Amino acid sequence: MRNAAGAAVFVWATVGFAAPAGQPGAPEAPDPVVAEAVERLAAGDRDAAARLLEAFLQDRPSDPRALHQAGVVWLVNGYPAEARPHFEAAVAVDPDFVDARLALGQALGRLGRVDEALIHLDAAGERAPDRYEGPYLAAAVLDAAGRLPEAVGRARIAARRAPRDPGVRRFVGRLLLRIEAWPEAEAELGAALRLGYREDPEILADLGAALVGQEKLTAARAAYEQHRAVAPDDAGTLLQLGYLDWRAGDHEASEERLEQAIALDPGLRRAHLFLGLTALRRGDLDGAEAAFRRALEAGENFPEAWFHLGKIALRRGEAETAARLLETAVRHDPGYREAYYQLAFARRRLGDAEGADRALGRFTELDDTATPGARPRKENEP
Repeated sequence: MRNAAGAAVFVWATVGFAAPAGQPGAPEAPDPVVAEAVERLAAGDRDAAARLLEAFLQDRPSDPRALHQAGVVWLVNGYPAEARPHFEAAVAVDPDFVDARLALGQALGRLGRVDEALIHLDAAGERAPDRYEGPYLAAAVLDAAGRLPEAVGRARIAARRAPRDPGVRRFVGRLLLRIEAWPEAEAELGAALRLGYREDPEILADLGAALVGQEKLTAARAAYEQHRAVAPDDAGTLLQLGYLDWRAGDHEASEERLEQAIALDPGLRRAHLFLGLTALRRGDLDGAEAAFRRALEAGENFPEAWFHLGKIALRRGEAETAARLLETAVRHDPGYREAYYQLAFARRRLGDAEGADRALGRFTELDDTATPGARPRKENEP
């Protein structure tokens, strides 16, 4: 999935600068000198923009609104380091200037100073408890930093503060999808759609994933078909529909969809995986092996492919090869329970009783709650 933080970048940096007159937090239009600085930056003349902003602030060194405007010019044009001191100065003069804190939090987040960013974004949220932007942007910063559980916590606060904002509900739904909180993700994504969310049709595919995660396969198919209607060349959705056909036992339809997906994206590993599984059902070991090896061409960190290659080697009586392949599977996924079970078979056939017992013990230790390959993850998921 795409990084959820993308939805929030710079959303509130421009409050008090470029927002329409009368919008909360938006004072008068930007000063003409500031507007000219924006034009100079857009034209690539950074030095000229800096001189204009310096002149603009010369008579306003302690005006928080002016400092904020100057910072926004830098921030929205991709210069968070240059923006930061202006926002810091604005906050120093007026600690309750919420929009400056929001913008400062964004600048610090872009600079990788995550904990400092959170100080200001959380402070903005505390000072304006009726506004969602503080926790929303904090969630985006945390997500970009790879701190997903914390991001989900902040995002939930944002959703409680803006229950009728479809963009916020969609943002929260996407984060919940990534932690596999399927029912909650379905609720948030469904709410976004009911509230009129139309910005990104991929929300339909995300809803489908949340439904597949709950084994609501009929509803999932409907969501994916809706997405395909607006994005007919989306390889990921064709993969998911092929998977649903495979689950329904319609292997001919599944193969057709999966081949279409591969034609659009030859590196779609899970399409190759399910083609291989279909070949196995036909007893076509050579075809299955070829499909699983094609799946590994896009990257060796794909334990399901190694696992099924190991099973094929076992069926061929090649215990040594099977053991090597299955050990590769568990090296890439130490929690792959079924791979340990098959590895125990391979080790026992090799006369390695100790190795077989060790693999079987690991199989017994693992909780049988989630079998790898039980659903076709999107290709850029972990």
